[in-house]
Amino acid sequence: MSISRLKLQNTENYMIGFSNRLVKLLKIEIEKNRTRNYNGRTVSAPIDDTGSLKDSLKVQMGKSKMSIVGNSYGEKLDEGGLVNAKVSDIIKWIKRKPVKITDARGGLVTADDYRINKLANNIVRKLNGNTGSGIKATNFIGDAIDIAMQQIATIADPVEKDIHLNLDEIMIRAGYTKKGDDYIIE
Repeated sequence: MSISRLKLQNTENYMIGFSNRLVKLLKIEIEKNRTRNYNGRTVSAPIDDTGSLKDSLKVQMGKSKMSIVGNSYGEKLDEGGLVNAKVSDIIKWIKRKPVKITDARGGLVTADDYRINKLANNIVRKLNGNTGSGIKATNFIGDAIDIAMQQIATIADPVEKDIHLNLDEIMIRAGYTKKGDDYIIE
């Protein structure tokens, strides 16, 4: 049995609670207005249009690890850069939003299928890097982690409890022999 199989229930419970708090913080950060600049135009809006990114976030437990998982595009929204956008997805987004389409003079035009398709193609070229630099970084993951890390100092208590509960096992696995209240290396 390895040291990782020790009874570390206090530490594990702390990490589960910490991970759940981090998921809540990520959801809060996703819902916040985030300001981004696109060619001199400032956009200040939440980064989750449909709620699917926020709803996808969860703590996933494995045999030997714990992860926070969610829709893969969340990392791209966080980091920014080029994406692999599809015209059909952008058309759905335009119709759901709804996006107001303007002409060169700034006047509103009817959002018919032709104009929506043309706009979607232009957006895809921009996002995929053919005419621009993709999407702007939002750093929502880093912001949530910064907040969560302010609370990580409290991990010492559950780790200390687990060490006290498992001290004999830890010392024996390290090569010591227990004689009375003493540990002796042989």
